[in-house]
Amino acid sequence: FSAANALLPAVTSVDQRLKTPYYQQWNLQVQQALPSKISLSVAYAGSKGTHLQSLTDQNQVRTPGPADVQSSRPYPTLGSFTSIQNRGSSTYHSAQVKMEKQYSHGLTFLSSLTFSKTVNDQPEICCTQPFPQDSYNVAAEKGPADFDQRLRWVSSFDYELPFGKGRQFLASNRALDLAFGGWHFGGIYALASGFPFSPQLGFDPSNTGSQGLVRPNQLRDGSLPRGKRSADLWFDPTAYEAPSTFAFGNAKRNSLTGPGINTFDGSLRKVFALGETKNLQVRAEFFNMLNHPNFAQPDSYIDDGPGAAGVITDTGIPMRQVQLGVKFNF
Repeated sequence: FSAANALLPAVTSVDQRLKTPYYQQWNLQVQQALPSKISLSVAYAGSKGTHLQSLTDQNQVRTPGPADVQSSRPYPTLGSFTSIQNRGSSTYHSAQVKMEKQYSHGLTFLSSLTFSKTVNDQPEICCTQPFPQDSYNVAAEKGPADFDQRLRWVSSFDYELPFGKGRQFLASNRALDLAFGGWHFGGIYALASGFPFSPQLGFDPSNTGSQGLVRPNQLRDGSLPRGKRSADLWFDPTAYEAPSTFAFGNAKRNSLTGPGINTFDGSLRKVFALGETKNLQVRAEFFNMLNHPNFAQPDSYIDDGPGAAGVITDTGIPMRQVQLGVKFNF
């Protein structure tokens, strides 16, 4: 095999003027102690990323048109480029509220609420389709990051039931202590908004050999009201259309939002004391205990047609799962 015989080889190139990526971070936090060993904190946190590593295709056809793609490339004897550059940037702003209770009277909990917004101007290299649809117009890619989640509330707790030795009730009866003492009920509740996604086309109307996420033209807001969204139709595909021949679509990147998360993981455990230093723990864990459906992203390709475009066919989190376990501590 000879490299000279390769047909239109793809190329990975690195900008000779690479700069060091960096993040600037800032925050302001106020904390207040409350009764019953509870603390409350309210914070603002932000960051800015500069010179972030990103990808473009420097062998993409510069101007959409009817000519043959390969012969119109800047380097027609080569295929597409994976051009590594430091031209990406990002911003993050958030309001954060946290309430925490240290263990007392059998109860401990932690509850955190975050409102945030993350914007960047390049798709993340980590994820699918990391190229812009037009490598010569990166500014058109500015929008919510793929991992942008505007709201996230997570609360966890552990409560020891007030029965048995050392507790409020049934403390003196050994048999009742064995049956009812040492039980703990705990859990983690998570409520979060969905992640953004882009309306897409399954073909390249620009005829530029784009490696990126090719978007349609937007006619109106494609988001459906909350009461009309369902797994059968999450957004309105008729709000988009394919652009005219030899053009890029004007729909914004990540302009739609997918399903959120609403799940509770519970646990029930009993601890049997075996002398001063040993104990046996019997545990039952329930993932998605309430069996709430948490859907995955919908089909975002508008040209898939009715019955497919905007339809959700999978869940992002499995339905209820139960796990049993025994642990001996010594």
